[in-house]
Formats: sequence, C-alpha cells, structure tokens
Amino acid sequence: MDIRRIKVWESRNATIMTNDIIRVVIEDQGGMTLELSAATAQGGMVNAHLLPYYRGTGTSVYSDENGSFWQNSPYLYQKAGSHFSFPNFGPELFDEFNQSEEHGGYTASSYWMVERYGTDPEFGGVWLLSSMRDKKRGWAAKKIDMLLPSHPVHYSAIFITNTNETPLIANAVWNNEVGPPFLEAGCVLNASAESWITAPQTMLSSVQGRLAENTQFNDLKKAPLKSGGTVDISEVPCPTGKTDFITGRIKEKTELGYSSIINPRMQMIYFTFFQGPQNREEHSIPMNFNSYALDFGGRTESPWALYNGGMSQQYSVNCASGTHNLFHGLKDTSQLLETDTTFTIEPGQTRHLYYGTAFAPYENARIGGNFFSAEQQEQGIILKRTKSTAIIEADSTFAALKGLSKRVLRGE
Repeated sequence: MDIRRIKVWESRNATIMTNDIIRVVIEDQGGMTLELSAATAQGGMVNAHLLPYYRGTGTSVYSDENGSFWQNSPYLYQKAGSHFSFPNFGPELFDEFNQSEEHGGYTASSYWMVERYGTDPEFGGVWLLSSMRDKKRGWAAKKIDMLLPSHPVHYSAIFITNTNETPLIANAVWNNEVGPPFLEAGCVLNASAESWITAPQTMLSSVQGRLAENTQFNDLKKAPLKSGGTVDISEVPCPTGKTDFITGRIKEKTELGYSSIINPRMQMIYFTFFQGPQNREEHSIPMNFNSYALDFGGRTESPWALYNGGMSQQYSVNCASGTHNLFHGLKDTSQLLETDTTFTIEPGQTRHLYYGTAFAPYENARIGGNFFSAEQQEQGIILKRTKSTAIIEADSTFAALKGLSKRVLRGE
C-alpha cells in the first residue's frame, strides 16, 4: 500500500494511491480520477479511464490564450476519467442573481484542496481527505478516497453540508468516463436500471445521434432507432459518427445499484456500485438513475472536434449514476420516468454518498457475454450468468469506508 503526492504539470498536482492490484491517480483540479489502472489477464497494465485529447494542462481555461476552444469552460478544460458533478449536471445556468451554476457542476469545475492523507491502522488501507466550498451559494463538500488491501476497488465518500439559510436543490451525478485502450468495439454494458428513456434532440442541438428522441424502452438490446427498428446498445460498436444519451430508472426495491463495462477480449470488467434505493440510509444522497453517454463520434463542436462543424475526435462511454434529468441540469427539474430528478439539502443538513469503482480481470470467459445479476455477499460482489460466476473482491456495504470516514472527520 502506498500514497504520495506528485506534480502532474507545472501548476497541477495529484495524489497517487496504490495497493497490490490497482493504481489510482486523483488530480486536485475537479477531483478528476485520471487513472484507474490494473494488470490485464495477459500481464500488462491498462488504464480504464478516458484522458481526452483536448484536455488542458495550464492553470485554468481563463489563463489559456486558447480558452474559447474549450468554450471557456473549466469543466471541459480539466475533464477526465471519474468525477463527481454537483449541484448541477448540465450546461451552465444563471439564476436571478446572475450567479452561474457551472457546466458539469461546481465540484467538477473547481479545485479540491487536499487536507490530509495517510494509512488506516484498522483496515490497512490508504486514504485521502480533500474539500471544497462554494461561498456564494452557501455549501461545503468533503471527499474521502480510499484503497483497501487486495481489493480492486477505488472507494469514495462524499459529504455535502448546506451552510446557507435556505434549502439547496441539486443534482448529483458520479461520472465514470471510460475510453481506449480498454474501451473498444465488442465491449458490453450492463446496469441496475430496468426502464430507460432517450434524450430529446433539443437537449444538445449540435449532437448527431442514432436513437429515436424522447422514447422509452426496457431492454438495452432493443433500443429504438430514428430510422426505425431497434439496435443492441449493450454492445459497443466501432466509431459510428453518432453520440447518444440515455437514462434508466433504478427501481425502489434495488439493493445494489451498479453499472459496468466488460471487455471480453481482455477479460476485464469495470464495475461501479453504490447503495440502491432499498438500502438507502437517512440523509444519504439518492441515486435514482443509471445513465450512459455513448460518445462514438457524434459531437461536432469544439473541443470534441478540432473546430466547430468538424469531425469528433472522441470515442468513449460515460457510465454515470445519480439524480438528474438526462443532461438538462437544474434548468429542467421535472420528473423523469416518474422519479425525482433533484433532491434537497435543508439548511444546516449534511448529505452523504458512498461509491465504489472496481477494475479487475476475471477468470471465467463466459462472463464476457455479460452477466444476468449482481449480488452482495460476504466475499464481495458476485456476478452471475446462468451457471457461471465471477467474484469482485469488495466491501459492497462500505463498512470500512464508513468507519474510516467517522474517524477522519472526527479528528478534524
């Protein structure tokens, strides 16, 4: 087990956390997890996370002379890999006081200050405590990242306190953006949601999609096409020149929320998990939806393209989970699939979220055809496909993360 600080670029710093299985690199800017890497079944190391070709390396987009290329968005300038979006998941929005809710959320657009890091004597893991504060809107956030020995899992806890005198209405989304070389044609997707809806075309007018607009469906293998008929979007295609956004409702009786990407050729799985609605704790941040941004080359504006109207340079899948209305942000807080798209933090209240991201090889090749269920058991998370199984060694109830969080936050 090891944890240390590094300078990524001249003005940008990050933290490296490692155990005997995975390596995690978390940048201070936006709290972006740039790297979640693991050994493949063939013996090499691979990073599952997307590092976009356009990612800036300067202090900020505002000090970059080419800032207009990134639409002057801090989020797009530093976006990569896994990150948490709060309190807005969508385009920039101005309120009646002309204060803006940043594109992709303040937590992903701003700087996380590292407060402390170390090793945990009880569980033998390493941990990182970082924080941020939005003084204008009156809220503060703390984040604890943790690795445990022999677990191929990056555990994270978020604590958000409303320091204002009025209720805070918010979106909260954990984004996991995966790209090559792990992501390739033939990868398969899975999620805990059971009913889905496609985005309306008006959501992002510059995006070229292949799915029918604003249409409900129940099976990823039978997603509705604009041209008629259906397509199996559970299997990742070669670049199509199309980009689509879908969101699925997680049923109230779900115990374990999850989403996954399997690479059958590498025999590796990328698996995110969290407490489902059935196990939701008091004052927790609700996770009502699984979402996928299937970005296979359909965004024609910069920075996804080299110039506005150009060819997209991006090939990625964002398997996200949270409470939001597709990518509308706080501009549209209406219900989706008869489910709330926002939640409220009352004055003085603290809400929390526990989240895990696993990345590991698996032995049974049949799992590469996808699994039918994911179950919490003492030894970890069990993925089942008829008579075939795979085990992800994990603390699926977050007992260690909860215990660590209490000790770390109590010690402040």
